[in-house]
Amino acid sequence: MGKILVANGEKRKLMEIFNKSHVTVRRALNGETDTKLARKIRKAAIERGGVEQPQTKQS
Repeated sequence: MGKILVANGEKRKLMEIFNKSHVTVRRALNGETDTKLARKIRKAAIERGGVEQPQTKQS
């Protein structure tokens, strides 16, 4: 799962929508968590114009 890139200020809007902390939203958008809530945050971010960045291979 890749990162989801959002426009400036969009993380704050997602924080308000879901009533969650910056850390929770950041971890969800970075693909660090895979909970029901994280999937909802990622889906909302994409619906609001976010773009998923392909995951890069790490050696």
